[in-house]
Amino acid sequence: MSFAAPRHARTTADEPMPTGERRSFLNELDAAVRRHGGMSCGVVPREGSPVLLVINAEVPRRSVEVSADFVDRCWWFTWAESGATIGTVDDVDGVADVVGRAVGVQRWVRP
Repeated sequence: MSFAAPRHARTTADEPMPTGERRSFLNELDAAVRRHGGMSCGVVPREGSPVLLVINAEVPRRSVEVSADFVDRCWWFTWAESGATIGTVDDVDGVADVVGRAVGVQRWVRP
């Protein structure tokens, strides 16, 4: 699977998969997660596609991987393991809150 190939995307033959955007969406979420606080993160390759690995900074065994997938003609952040959608790519702060809750972190903003 290439960096541009869908991980869990649902498209049809008449809906071409946009390419090259996944990494930039994950970089935007990376920045939002860092602003959220309490987590460490970074974009890493998984099965040939980039995902954002997020860990609880105080309890590293609590972690998740987030992908960006083109689903039904729209880019979404998804749980890398299941493909379930988290939120659209234009709501990085909301998705960062959901990811924070998933790894057991309460919201706080770094000064």
